[in-house]
Amino acid sequence: MRKVGSSSSGGKGIAAVVGVGPKLGRSVARKFAHEGYTVAILARDLGRLSRVAEEIAREAKAQVFAIRIDCSDQRSVREAFEGVLSLGFVEVLVYNAYHSSSYTSHHPTSFTHIPFQSFQTSLAVSVFAAFLCAQQVIPGMMEKGKGTLLFTGCSASLNGVAGFSELCCGKFALRALSQCLAREYQAFGIHVAHVIIDGVVGSPREIIIPPRGNVAEQTSFNIGGEDGEGEGEGESSGVMGMDPDVLAQTYWHLHVQDRRAWTHELDVRPSNTRF
Repeated sequence: MRKVGSSSSGGKGIAAVVGVGPKLGRSVARKFAHEGYTVAILARDLGRLSRVAEEIAREAKAQVFAIRIDCSDQRSVREAFEGVLSLGFVEVLVYNAYHSSSYTSHHPTSFTHIPFQSFQTSLAVSVFAAFLCAQQVIPGMMEKGKGTLLFTGCSASLNGVAGFSELCCGKFALRALSQCLAREYQAFGIHVAHVIIDGVVGSPREIIIPPRGNVAEQTSFNIGGEDGEGEGEGESSGVMGMDPDVLAQTYWHLHVQDRRAWTHELDVRPSNTRF
């Protein structure tokens, strides 16, 4: 675990973001840091993660901890969260990880050609690790009577698609986990929300604004835009990209929602998408 920054969180808890790549995860972590939270960012590549932590800490003048995690390995997940919990009360958990596979390049794989190990790893990263992470933080949230769990999904969370069995099965399961946790724990003051990213996440310089009268139409299926284990978010392919900083505002809004009107699930997409 590597710590960067020295300022206090001002009494707020820890915001833990699992699956921090160069886009959505980094933007979500940055947003919570700017709002005064101490942030723990988790991914496999500790060297790259440390550089992200330094960048966020310098920009937001906040404490940022880089913690290595391999979401396909149960032991790694537990050890990583021992480090997270040692920082204090985890008030926010954002689960943004996914398994990098052929679907990250939008190329379908014949079902009979999918290796069992690859399918198993995809499920482990998509939902088993999310299950373990949630189990680690929920007891503390129950004790405090507050907390937020945010899970990143995509259009594959809702629809099975030929050639993308690995992705769809894991994302279906993650959505189910989110629903179960919401129904079990909202009475304890824990807000659980599932965010469906129906589009390709791109940095501001990658966003394409189509010319008037020639609006690019998106394909009927988007794998979504998590960073996660593989950091493969796809290319814009002529479709308006989704600014990760704008998406991070949505995650923040879910966290600060009044409990008298909690959102459990929402989907977000570019304005030029046909759906």
